[in-house]
Amino acid sequence: MRSLSALMAVCLVALTIGCFSGKVVDHDVNYDFDVTADFSRLKTYQWVSMPATLRIEEFNRSRIMEYANDELEARGLVLTEDSPDMFIVMFGGGYKEVDMSKLMDYEVYTVGRLKLAIYEAKENREIWWGETKANLIHSMTPEEKDDVTKSAVTRILEYYPPRRVYD
Repeated sequence: MRSLSALMAVCLVALTIGCFSGKVVDHDVNYDFDVTADFSRLKTYQWVSMPATLRIEEFNRSRIMEYANDELEARGLVLTEDSPDMFIVMFGGGYKEVDMSKLMDYEVYTVGRLKLAIYEAKENREIWWGETKANLIHSMTPEEKDDVTKSAVTRILEYYPPRRVYD
């Protein structure tokens, strides 16, 4: 009987570690890119709005653009209205996630997402995108929203331009 109790305790610990490790493995930023695109020739950009962009509240759109412009300028890219090399689109939204870390219970909650996508202007095709969690809650102060937005944009753009580790 003692061995059965010990086995159950080991299984419970393994189950708990398994549930917990799922949160640790969760990627902070997801991204993908066209491996044939020549990112070195892209020097200028322009922001483009799409219907999904308009789902992001106006003040938050301004924050996103400000922080992204700072990051891109630091990489030598120039914002322009005339014949840009690439277009940038922001997408906002959310999805449902389940938290099963509570023993014998679960909680469903909405996770906010921010996605930035880059399109090559000449061919109007997507060549890069990155996204991460960005929970902007109405009850946050403007300073808190600034912090969340800056962190999300900075994390996403850490992967632009993409580094080709397989070359």
